[in-house]
Amino acid sequence: MTRTQAPNPPSTGQPGAGNLGGIAVPWVGSDRIAFVDCTGGDLEDPTLVTYDELDDRCGRLAAGLAARGLGPGDRVAILADNSVDYAVAYLGIMRGGQVVVPLNTRQPADTLSWVAADADLALVLNDGANADRLPDGVPAVELGSPDWDELTGGQPVPVVPVAADDVAVQMYTSGSTGRPKGVLLTHGGQRFSIDQYLSGVMPMDPDERLLVSAPMYHKNAQMQLKMAMALGGSVVLLRRFDAEAWLRAIDLHRVTAVTGVPTMFALLLGLLDARPDLAASLDRSSVRRLSIGSAPMTQALFDRARARFGDRVVITNGYGTTEVVAVFGGHPEGAPRPDISVGHPLTTIETRLVDPATGADAVVDPATGRRQGELLVRSPGLMAGYHNLPDVTASRVTDGWYHTGDVMEADADGWHYFVGRVDDMFVCAGENVYPGDVEQMLERSPSIHQAAVVPVADELKGALPVAFVVASAGTDPGRDPSEGDVRDWALANGPAYQHPRAVWFLDELPLAGTAKVDRAALTAEAERRWEPRSS
Repeated sequence: MTRTQAPNPPSTGQPGAGNLGGIAVPWVGSDRIAFVDCTGGDLEDPTLVTYDELDDRCGRLAAGLAARGLGPGDRVAILADNSVDYAVAYLGIMRGGQVVVPLNTRQPADTLSWVAADADLALVLNDGANADRLPDGVPAVELGSPDWDELTGGQPVPVVPVAADDVAVQMYTSGSTGRPKGVLLTHGGQRFSIDQYLSGVMPMDPDERLLVSAPMYHKNAQMQLKMAMALGGSVVLLRRFDAEAWLRAIDLHRVTAVTGVPTMFALLLGLLDARPDLAASLDRSSVRRLSIGSAPMTQALFDRARARFGDRVVITNGYGTTEVVAVFGGHPEGAPRPDISVGHPLTTIETRLVDPATGADAVVDPATGRRQGELLVRSPGLMAGYHNLPDVTASRVTDGWYHTGDVMEADADGWHYFVGRVDDMFVCAGENVYPGDVEQMLERSPSIHQAAVVPVADELKGALPVAFVVASAGTDPGRDPSEGDVRDWALANGPAYQHPRAVWFLDELPLAGTAKVDRAALTAEAERRWEPRSS
């Protein structure tokens, strides 16, 4: 399947065409709208930013950075909430040949200081909301301030030529298992990934309006930005995720494509369940594509999204890592995609499933035709490595194969399904338990809105699964589900070793800085609450 091309891009062959910071340049002179900017809080009266205006602002920032003495390869960070200035900074830094370092605004101050030292930051571009969290010892310019006006007050400069293997973005992972790692993403690798997205992962049209509300330091929002800019489409931009504002933005601005992590969609669908007036009053018919990714999606969530957005909407279970974004897409022969499959491997990359312990290729089960193992990927879009961590890079990339740490199952037709993280798997009485498998089963219960499963230690069985549950709204008026209800459902719908030995009900699941469920926090809470009992 090939990407639908926008009609007659007005400018081609510009100097520095391989520079990721120039991805929007072909649309200069087209009068197309790059941003429908709702970050000011007024959804009904947004600011419209054309591609000409965006290009001028990016060129002025690149000129200002050069005037400060910053050269190719220097690291410039962004510590800010969503705004058009954030996008200008993101593209303008790369336009001048510098490396952009998006900083997670939810990271603690000591982690931000550690990242600043590791990246050897030359400058931080921040906003007022995050001014008190700036790392010590690094020069900073606040977006929208007089200093920013001075930095961007000169004449715009053209896009700087770069090599395909030059680093464009230094993304820091969330650091759930230690200090964050700086992932080095190249101009050529990112260009390849964007092309794969628009041709095979999530084919789109030039008239797309993509809603971006996830934080722009996250790869999900960054990929949406870059895809829109490559298409000549428009980004409908919110400062942060708010379920009601998200739904109203779709209605007001005829959004065609939405994406987010499962927790975002769980909140959205929960709001629609709780507010039938809102569900009835807001038009969602403009949405053509809905991608739920960056964390496991359950069949229950897929079904609820389908019920709310309709059969005409293409719903996909997205997959990608910071290190390699584009891996799976549609079937090369056009076969229909199973609901929660992450897709079929793209024909432009290589994948393998291997035994995580031995590295041997996964064996096909003769009874089912399926195989299961850790996913390895070899791709032109793969990272260049981890910054300052050659040993870690060597351990994760062997002969060009990147060890994702994700366990997948592939069926006889090549469709892949996410099973869980190698690191999340635990052993209960000799059986491998993947939390994602148990969560899938629990969320099939009509009384369960969301579930998160973590292990607690057990002297006899090694570890036992326990669950945190958010009950569904209005499924059985007057009666909330009990711990016994949840355990009975698990015993009736899955193997006995998977059933949660304790169930705790929460109003909502805690989220980490990437808007994923904070498993580390839940594991610590489970250890605090757990009282051993007969299992």
